[in-house]
Order: sequence, then structure tokens, then C-alpha cells
Amino acid sequence: MSKSVAVIGGGITGLAAAYQLLVDGHAVTLFEASPRLGGKIDEISIDGTSIPTGPDAFLARRPEVGELATELGLADKLTTPTARAARIFRDGNLHPLPPNVLGVPATTDLTKTGLISAEGAAIAAAGQPDPDSGVEDESVGSLVRRQLGDEVLEFLVDPLLGGINAGDSDRLSLTAGVPQLHALHRRDGRLLDAAADTLAKAARKSDPSAPPTPVFHSIDGGIGRLIERLTETLEQSGAVDIRLNARPTLAQAQGGWAVDAENVDHIISTIPSFAAAELVDGFAPRAAELLTSIDYSSVALTIMTLAPGTIPIDAGISGVLVPRTLGHHVTAVSFASHKWPHLGTGGRQVLRVSVGRRTDDRWIQLDDDELISAIEDDLSAIFDTRVRATSTEVTRWMRALPQYDVGHIDTVAQIDEAVREFDGLHLTGAWQTGLGLPACVAAGRKAARNIANTV
Repeated sequence: MSKSVAVIGGGITGLAAAYQLLVDGHAVTLFEASPRLGGKIDEISIDGTSIPTGPDAFLARRPEVGELATELGLADKLTTPTARAARIFRDGNLHPLPPNVLGVPATTDLTKTGLISAEGAAIAAAGQPDPDSGVEDESVGSLVRRQLGDEVLEFLVDPLLGGINAGDSDRLSLTAGVPQLHALHRRDGRLLDAAADTLAKAARKSDPSAPPTPVFHSIDGGIGRLIERLTETLEQSGAVDIRLNARPTLAQAQGGWAVDAENVDHIISTIPSFAAAELVDGFAPRAAELLTSIDYSSVALTIMTLAPGTIPIDAGISGVLVPRTLGHHVTAVSFASHKWPHLGTGGRQVLRVSVGRRTDDRWIQLDDDELISAIEDDLSAIFDTRVRATSTEVTRWMRALPQYDVGHIDTVAQIDEAVREFDGLHLTGAWQTGLGLPACVAAGRKAARNIANTV
């Protein structure tokens, strides 16, 4: 049966939910607080070329975004970065990563790349499997430090994970934040052996004559094309009412909900947990309290264009990670013009530079000019050459990345329990299901499909 549904939040999760509701034949009103749809999927134009200021790719091994793109007629627009090799900065050098699974080394030969010292490699090689303690959750840092040592965590695992959620591995939940690593640990108590076995199995299954399997995909012209096609589909359907600059209020009504005094059967909230807390506080204070307890990191992403050859680096390098222990503002440098060659018009270098961690918010006190100066100084030190940008654009993403602390899964379960009595209310989003475009698309579509199962 067709139902009326209000979707709150016009980021990728909300758009995916609205699209699925449309497919399932429901009437939809989509509320977005800002003047535009897409949330953190945004872009700027430099010399007529669109450059993402949020995510520029998505994991290829998860099917959700690719499936959505195919349904929207964009299957032939899927692209793959041409540069894949990452480096980690340490001791004045850019080091290749050893074979690894989510930063967990898959070899005892850790000194080969120069990233890990002989002492650190010896500690990692000597790590013993954990006895079954019965502990359901712990921090990634606790597990990796115990099994592989401080050096592997601080110069390999943490830079990789920190590049994803700008968090702190010593607080990041193993089960909620990195479930793949949790599965490795459960399968084989010794992380190093489990990682080595995983890569060995993948190698045995692969066809050596076939091209490498893509790790990431994007859309030709940028992820923004996905948002454009979703928006066009919703607008042209005639069944979706999109309201921008809208901050609706909720109240229980007879047989459903009142959203700004308009009655609907269901609510799907896809907004950040702290915003969802304000939405439900009037009737579900316990849920609001729990939603507010979820912490967020703020980050800045700066697009920088450099004159040709400013940074002397191989075109196959996709980016450089900077360990937090080194004290730099910069956490990661993505060579956008290496990954997406069409951005390198006239040989220019285009960088996407990330700043900010949960453990470091110094950048927030800097204005844009001061921040750019600090970034240029960091880049000059990292690449051992004078770096001065020809153009820059700073995007500040405040309270952008939810943090999955130890016990996060239990917190989410308590939130679900606290709203269980409110029929027709569905809370979802990155705070609940995980970061990354595939996880967000999956969350939105799942919430929408659940409505078909209600009375």
C-alpha cells in the first residue's frame, strides 16, 4: 500500500531513501536544511572543471553505489582512478606501504619499505595470538598495540584509518569502526597471520592475466553527477516534493506524524545524530540524550592548484598520508590530477589536502589565509621543496564525521530501543551504519524498504 513519507535530510542517504520510496510507489516529501541537495558531496569549479570538495570516489568492492548508478542510467559513466600507489611520510621520506589489510601488515618483512624500523618489525613479528577473552569490543589501538606494537599502529594502521574518519585509533571501536578487522581477529587470533592468509587467498583466486581489480570507482565528471541524476529523477517523477532551507518540526498525530502540521504516515531521518536529537527531544528524550552522546570530528579540505612540476613526484602516486604523531596540520594529500588526469589541464598539479583530526583541531582557530599558509609550510616539509599554490579553495566540514567509540554498537541498540514505541519513526545515517557512500546508500534504501513491511 502506498504511504506518505517525510524524509529529513537531503544528503546521499536521504536521496537514496527518497529514490527507493519513489520506486516502491510511496508519496515523498524531502526536507533539506541547506539551499542545496547532496550534503557532503559538493564541488567547486576551477577553469570550468569540477573538483570535489567532499568524497571523490567510493569503494568498488561494495555494490550499493554502482547498483544505484546503473538504475539511474550511469553504468557507462563509472570510472577508476589512474593512480593507485599511496605513500606514508616518515623521517623526511615517502615510504610505500607493505602488503597489508586495513593497515595490518601481511608480512613479517616490514623493514623493506623503510616505514617500520627493525625494532618495530621484530615486535610485530613476535606478536602472539590472543586467548579468547570473551571481550566483545575494544579499541583498534588496544588490539594493534598489543599484537603488533606501537610503531605499526602509529605509522601504518592509524594513518590509514585516520584518513577515513579523522579519528583516534585508541578510541575507535573494533566492532563498529572496522568490522573487517574485527572479523580478521575473530578468524585467527594473530592479526599478522590472518592478514597474510587473506591476501594469499585473494591472490589464488585472481587471474594474473586480468587487469587489476579496481579498489575505487567514481562517476565521469565527479560524484556530483550522481546527485544531479538523483535530483532530476525525483523532481521529474511528480511524486516527490523537495523542500530546501527547511527545518521541520515533528509531533505525533492521529495514526501517524505531523511534520510542520502536515500529516504523514512515516518519518525517515537521515541527518547527523546531534540534529536528530533536536528533532526527537520533545517526545523521546532518552533517544535524544543517546544521539547527542555520539562525538564528531571536524575537518577542512583545501583544493590547491600548483604550477607544473612544483612537487617532483611520480604520476602513479595517488596520495600521501601523514601520521598524527608528527604534529603536522596536514593529515593527507590526494593528488587529484594524478587520479583523474583530466584535472591536470596544462600540466598543473591539483591537490586535495585534508586537515583536522579528532585529536587536533588547531586549524579551526585559523582563518583561511592562515590555514593555507600552514598547509603550504607542511607540504614544503613533506615534499622537501618550496610549495606555493596558484589558487586555493578551503571547505570547512564542521562536525562532519561521526566517531565510533568502543561500545558504539550498544549505543545504537539503545537508541533503537528508545524509539521502538514510536511507530513510523525511522532513524538512520552515517552515525548508525558507517561512513562511506556505499554504507550511506545502503542505509537510506534499507530504511525505505522497511516501510513496505509495516502495516
